[in-house]
Amino acid sequence: MHFRLFLPLALFSLPVLAHDLWIEKDAGGYVLFQGHRHSAHEGAELVPYAASAVQAVSCVAADGSAKLLPPAKAYPARFAGDCASLLTTFSTGYWTKTVWETKNIARTGISGVIRSWYAEESLKYVERWGTGSAEPAGRGFEISATTNPFALRVGDKLVVQVSDSGKPVAGVPVAYAGDTRGATGPDGKVAIRLRRGGMQLITASLETPLADGKADVLLRTAALQFEIAR
Repeated sequence: MHFRLFLPLALFSLPVLAHDLWIEKDAGGYVLFQGHRHSAHEGAELVPYAASAVQAVSCVAADGSAKLLPPAKAYPARFAGDCASLLTTFSTGYWTKTVWETKNIARTGISGVIRSWYAEESLKYVERWGTGSAEPAGRGFEISATTNPFALRVGDKLVVQVSDSGKPVAGVPVAYAGDTRGATGPDGKVAIRLRRGGMQLITASLETPLADGKADVLLRTAALQFEIAR
């Protein structure tokens, strides 16, 4: 399959994809948010989404064993469990940018189309490290830490790996704090320097041509979230 690499989201003026996904903890477990609270992009702090956009959530134990959690029924999506990490897959479906506007629909029958895509996202939230934490779940496009990020401090480098269905992907641009910091090598890995404390979001994006007549490309983004000392 032929892949086309996707550079920073703003390059293509796709504002909907500039929204970050992130997890916050509360007394009931985990809550999934979308917006710009931790983003380098301007925009609303929180952006609501349909509960149906959350496709699946896997609760991964420290040893790497995983179980699917019940689907979300309302916004914001909430999940209960004792997880070393969570892998969330999320999709807002088809998007079409025309000369007039950008709409959350397929390009079929639309005039003045500039670009269209089907959007898929994944978020790996790591709460604690374990023997299985470095392994990709193997359920699509994702980004994983290869070593314990909680042992790092500001200024240290973390090697991450980008994978697709569990296999490493080379040449993928990886961004930190909204800026592309490098591209993955043949092993799917790249070292990213952590430049600030607190919550970390490291992201990668990849696009693949579509031939379904509804969009030009499948546009997938993956994010890795964890926290280090300030």
